[in-house]
Amino acid sequence: MTKSIIYLLLLLFWMPLCLAAENLSMQQRLQQLEQQIKELQAQMYNTRTEYGRLQKQLQASEENIGAVSSLLERLHGELSVKTLNLKDSQQRQAVQQQELTQQRAILSQYIRSSYVMGHQDYLKLWLNQDDPFTVGRVLTYYNYFNRNKTRQIAQIKQMLTSIQQLDSAIQQETNDLQLLVNNQTEHKTQLEHSYQQRQTILQQLEKKMLSQDKKLKQLQEDKRQLERLINKLGHLAAHIPRPKKVDFSNAKGNMQLPVQGKIISRFGQKRISHLKWQGLLIESSYQSKVHAIAAGRVIFAQWFRNLGLLVILDHQQGYMSLYGHNQNILVKMGDWVEARDVIAQVGTSGGKHEPSLYFEIRYQGVPKNPIKWLKK
Repeated sequence: MTKSIIYLLLLLFWMPLCLAAENLSMQQRLQQLEQQIKELQAQMYNTRTEYGRLQKQLQASEENIGAVSSLLERLHGELSVKTLNLKDSQQRQAVQQQELTQQRAILSQYIRSSYVMGHQDYLKLWLNQDDPFTVGRVLTYYNYFNRNKTRQIAQIKQMLTSIQQLDSAIQQETNDLQLLVNNQTEHKTQLEHSYQQRQTILQQLEKKMLSQDKKLKQLQEDKRQLERLINKLGHLAAHIPRPKKVDFSNAKGNMQLPVQGKIISRFGQKRISHLKWQGLLIESSYQSKVHAIAAGRVIFAQWFRNLGLLVILDHQQGYMSLYGHNQNILVKMGDWVEARDVIAQVGTSGGKHEPSLYFEIRYQGVPKNPIKWLKK
């Protein structure tokens, strides 16, 4: 055995083991990242204060709203598929009923023709002493009609069986459809109840934050917590394997807004007192699709104080993009997404009253003006 063959066999043997080790390593790192995020989240809430308790309640309420919204989205998709299946079955049934009517008409015609020729058996035809050629011709026609009649009867039986099967399928699809409608109605009621709870929590939070000083202090604290999260994510994400290289910096000036809408707050604009916006606030319609601006790894996909349901993508080379205030999240931590993939839907989480998306781009943890990265 030559050395090249030995090397090839070793390569084939070790390659699956190396890939398994890489996947395990990635899974372990994601678990480590998730654990550290949980620890960081726990440190953020001082549940000894009324504000901390209300924030925890808001998180639970908005996470529940996101989960139910995702479920309703899935149910809506299943409902659409079932409705199309039901229509298709009904159309096929109508076509087969029409064909059955035509086959019955043809069979009736054969029977009438057979009757016109005379409903005599073979013996009578031979005993009639008619011209043998005439008798032969009549017998040929007789056999022809009989064979066709038998074939038509078999086709009709087959159609009746098929129609019965379609009837059963339509009944099952109708039952499934009704079950989905009932589930959807039940979850919509649950969603409305969650919204009412959220509204009550928001009113209580607003009472706690009446003064500008309190709002400023809280926003500064939220900013510090977000920076801590970004630094932690950046450190751990650097060691998670990527399926391909992303040249994020070369896409500068060619990216699209992650969602269709109107920019109502811009990077660097005054937010409150000396605090400024670190990204864009984009007003959009409720449940509009939120798109990834570039390929990357999902390194955060959960609720975060003040930003609600938040998605953070790591684009390599120290670049990250953030998408906050979502209604529900359509990706999970560890997922790899391509540019323009749908990752979430616009909402009001994080205490917003109107649907909007908060969008940031960061480099080495520092916020950058997203406008410079977008198409003019």
